[in-house]
Amino acid sequence: MERTRPRRAGTRGMPRSVREQLILRVAGQVFADGGYEGASMDRIAQLAGVSKPMLYAYFGSKEGLYLAYVERTGAELVQRLVRADAIDGARNRLRAVIDEFLAFVEEHRDGWTVLFRELNASRPLADQVAELRDEIVAEVQRMLEGDGAASGLAPPASEGVAEAIVGAGEALANWWLKRPTVPRGHVVDWYVGLARAAIFSAAPR
Repeated sequence: MERTRPRRAGTRGMPRSVREQLILRVAGQVFADGGYEGASMDRIAQLAGVSKPMLYAYFGSKEGLYLAYVERTGAELVQRLVRADAIDGARNRLRAVIDEFLAFVEEHRDGWTVLFRELNASRPLADQVAELRDEIVAEVQRMLEGDGAASGLAPPASEGVAEAIVGAGEALANWWLKRPTVPRGHVVDWYVGLARAAIFSAAPR
């Protein structure tokens, strides 16, 4: 997927709720391009087609805008993983969760970049992203321990393997962003293989 430069938007006549979503989308592009420290509220306002005072009226500060973007984007990712985890069959469920995760990365390059490349930002920004990551690990752990799970894992193995699976996914997703011509199906196959190997190695004999 090609990265495109942020384009100036217009908000005249928009309801506030729609304008907020537009601002968050533009802010995500700017945060992804320059990181939190490099992002300019002036640029976000210009590209969103709103005044800088309006940004502060809506979000209070750059930190508030960043946190709102993280919360919105992170909530979407977690909700998609939870829906995929509802699929019947342990093997199908694992592939569905992984495919949904990589679909999110493919559709929301900016969101992924902001969520998982800002972990070294100043607190409380790193805390916000770390909390989201903990939610994802907990969801994967729940899948490994759930009724009908083929892994037979229980704590602490389920927690450790969940951390390993999420960490591998982060690394693989960041690699994939540099090679967007690689089909998602191939990346899903590789990730499923890595996850199953981790599960098998930890499963009780």
